[in-house]
Amino acid sequence: MATKKNLQYYLNLHWSYTVERESDGKKMYYVVRINELPGVCTDAETVEKGMREIQDALKAALKLYLKHGDSIPVPIKKDSYKGKISYRTTSERHYNLAKIAKREHKSISKILDMLIDAGLDHLHLRSNQAMR
Repeated sequence: MATKKNLQYYLNLHWSYTVERESDGKKMYYVVRINELPGVCTDAETVEKGMREIQDALKAALKLYLKHGDSIPVPIKKDSYKGKISYRTTSERHYNLAKIAKREHKSISKILDMLIDAGLDHLHLRSNQAMR
């Protein structure tokens, strides 16, 4: 027998957030987005205030999903990912990675991690779990 998931169930999930610093030309503010729920975001003068306000936006969005009987995209479970990725690339890129790894005295995996982290930061795609 399937259990019906209610608002409290969804509120207790570990949603991931993206925080971006923006400017309107006069002042700085922060935009907080829930990664799993496109369009659910808020802005505030501080990250702390934004993280509080996004909870209200989350609750309102979840209520709408439930009211309309829509499927709610839930967060993926971090523990489902073990860090093993099969990655194919060109021999030229592999060679360049090996040269960088040797120069930096690191493994190719560590170099890939550094490059991916830098790319995620640059594109503002790194997900941050909010503290509860």
